[in-house]
Amino acid sequence: MLFSTLRKWLAPLLLVSSSFVVTEATASIDTLRTQGEWYGYWGWNRANYSNSDIHFKGDDHDFILYDVKATDRQTEVNFHNLVTRYFNPMQLTIPQYNWRFGYFVADNWSVSLGFDHMKYVMVQNQTVDMTGTISREGYEQPDPSKRRQRLVEEFLTYEHTDGFNMIAVETERFLPIWSWTNTKNDTKDLALFIGGGGGILFPKSNVMLLGDERNDQWHVAGHAWSVKTGFEANLWKGLFFRFIAKFGYANMDDVLTSSQGDKADQTFYFNEYIGAMGYRF
Repeated sequence: MLFSTLRKWLAPLLLVSSSFVVTEATASIDTLRTQGEWYGYWGWNRANYSNSDIHFKGDDHDFILYDVKATDRQTEVNFHNLVTRYFNPMQLTIPQYNWRFGYFVADNWSVSLGFDHMKYVMVQNQTVDMTGTISREGYEQPDPSKRRQRLVEEFLTYEHTDGFNMIAVETERFLPIWSWTNTKNDTKDLALFIGGGGGILFPKSNVMLLGDERNDQWHVAGHAWSVKTGFEANLWKGLFFRFIAKFGYANMDDVLTSSQGDKADQTFYFNEYIGAMGYRF
């Protein structure tokens, strides 16, 4: 699964990268992204995740769940939600969203800081392999050998839904591929870009484990790295639309699962697809 995912992503990334080399000698398109400019954008995302082994550890438990499946949880796009959620200033942070601010350190080359608010939801009622022990009353499993475990709500609910938050520094290299000027001398263009970066994971994980009360504290739980590609369309003066596709790796080695300090750790890969509107100034 990992190799097929990497193959799917690396081909377009290498294609775009090779295009940068070719156009260094042949490009004749004037850039609209010049050194010293700033930009910002707001958008929304969808995400998917690889299966993950999750290790839970506390005073009365130490066990691993293997190949746990998870999904995102984007707010459904319909007329009602567009009005009450996506474009309501008081509800903007309910859907999976993104914001980013950047600075062009050179023509067509920017550095930025942003926030990716994704949601990671363990699929409930799946059955997985499990090893380890539990001594909590009502959930005793003294034999550490491998067995099958159904993830019912009474045993575990596990989500990063407030959310799977990545605060990251990224860089982008832009390649203008097409530009045109209208009768009002307003120049528009279309550009491809490639980039990458990394940062911390700051989730508010929602967890109920082994009959314990729900835990949902904000906590720095690990770090993540990603590469990305996509296109940007300059629509009017500094206004632009951007589509971004990311492939990333998350290492969550310090997830809080209870108010008593119980922890979980996991690693997984993720794809993220972002549509955003922004302004360059």
